[in-house]
Amino acid sequence: MVALHSNAFADSLIAPGAKLETLSTEFELADGPAWDGSSLWFPDVKGGTLYRYSPKNDKITVAVDEIGRISASFYKNGKLYLSDNGASSIAWLQGNQKITIAGQDPKAKPPARPNDLVVDNQGGIYYTLTGLGQVIYIDPNGKQKVAAEGIKTPNGITLSPDNRTLYVSAAAPKEIWAYQIKSPGNTGPGKILAVMDDGDAKAADGMTIDSMGNIYCTGPTDVWIWSASGKLLDKIPTPERPINCTFGDSDLRSLYITGFDGLHRIRMTVQGLAP
Repeated sequence: MVALHSNAFADSLIAPGAKLETLSTEFELADGPAWDGSSLWFPDVKGGTLYRYSPKNDKITVAVDEIGRISASFYKNGKLYLSDNGASSIAWLQGNQKITIAGQDPKAKPPARPNDLVVDNQGGIYYTLTGLGQVIYIDPNGKQKVAAEGIKTPNGITLSPDNRTLYVSAAAPKEIWAYQIKSPGNTGPGKILAVMDDGDAKAADGMTIDSMGNIYCTGPTDVWIWSASGKLLDKIPTPERPINCTFGDSDLRSLYITGFDGLHRIRMTVQGLAP
């Protein structure tokens, strides 16, 4: 299945004539992808499997089977970090094994389950606790603290290229929040940067950022792209509800989009950030 992007915005960052390419439709729920410099990692949350896609070979392989309910991944400093939603923890992958870094009580009521994550330049980790309305920060020594709270259903999360701003998507109200980072794990008051104004369908989900600081967030039917000032730059329609996205390929100019059932890719005029 191939879908054309909207191409209706003067400031569009989508490559001229680019089409959304569907790479596979064989997943139950493909979620947060990560680019490691040569291949794309992404979990099938419902299938409990971690996959790896090689653009060079145009091949998707099972990286780790029966890994559990992984809701997101992020590659930084030579490590693949995992949001282990099923085990209420944040981990990294060593071979085929999950090595726990920190997390929440898996028996807590209501459940405290990490959703999405992003890693900063110091090796600290921000992750969302959707049910509790919080963003948690794990410092490089493994100590945790609340970095932001009072968010309605925080879901996706990303950092500005200079690591001075934290962006969080509020799933139910479909808002994008921006928080100034005073120091790692310490944020100022949040402000609403943008809102998805496409009706009652839910939700604002996974996020990524490009090298120019533009923010990408998956919505009910499209990937939305805003500038750092909150100006809407474009929307990329997808064949099914998109869940998350990241940049990849050798020039970091392809946007990979995961969703219910599928993995997709579209060429952009701007680069993502190097892993």
